[in-house]
Amino acid sequence: MYFPTYILGSYYIIRSLFRFSNYVTNYLFDHKIINLPIAKHEKINESIYSSLHGILITTLSATSIMFNNENEHKDNKLQYFTTTMCISYFFVDLFKCLYHKKYLFIIHHLASIYLLLIQLCSFYLYQNKGIYAMYLIFLLESNTVLLNIGFLLKEFKFHYSITCTMWIIHLICFALCRLITVPKIIFLLYFYEKRDILSVMLIPAFMLILSGSIYWSYRQTIGIQKYLKENCVI
Repeated sequence: MYFPTYILGSYYIIRSLFRFSNYVTNYLFDHKIINLPIAKHEKINESIYSSLHGILITTLSATSIMFNNENEHKDNKLQYFTTTMCISYFFVDLFKCLYHKKYLFIIHHLASIYLLLIQLCSFYLYQNKGIYAMYLIFLLESNTVLLNIGFLLKEFKFHYSITCTMWIIHLICFALCRLITVPKIIFLLYFYEKRDILSVMLIPAFMLILSGSIYWSYRQTIGIQKYLKENCVI
């Protein structure tokens, strides 16, 4: 397995994605296409590159799931590429989070990198558990675009009912994916697959991501209620 090649190629793609996002954001602000204060520059940039990454990764993971041969149940090159793409993204974004002191995101990124590195070890040992990683990557990244749309609707002063509707849609999808389906995939992993030292090493990161998902669901629920109270005229 040529993992260094996958990692270097993925890193180049992710760096290009970040540069493209920064170029687009600068263009939008410099040409007054976006009428927002400069303080929102980094948040708009983040919305662009995280959405691009979310679309790319969910497409790759969904393709891997769709074309997975259940009879062979073997890891494949698309799974290697998808995993290394995620690792590259979280490493690059981790340094941005450190710079901007986004400590909750730092914890999330470290847990994600830890899980993905263990998955690389699983690939190296030919354990053929990559399909579980693809399901988890899809479920954990598929809501990013919806979250960013909600942020943009709020910043561009769309009617509160439209913004809240998008936030509610995101919250429902977030709960279905992270609070219901992700635990199910984790259960299937430990129920059907052989348990070893790598399986044990995954437990702390799984617990951290699940607890983080519960926390963010609570935060989103409170945020929607607060926004409605502040804007509803009924």
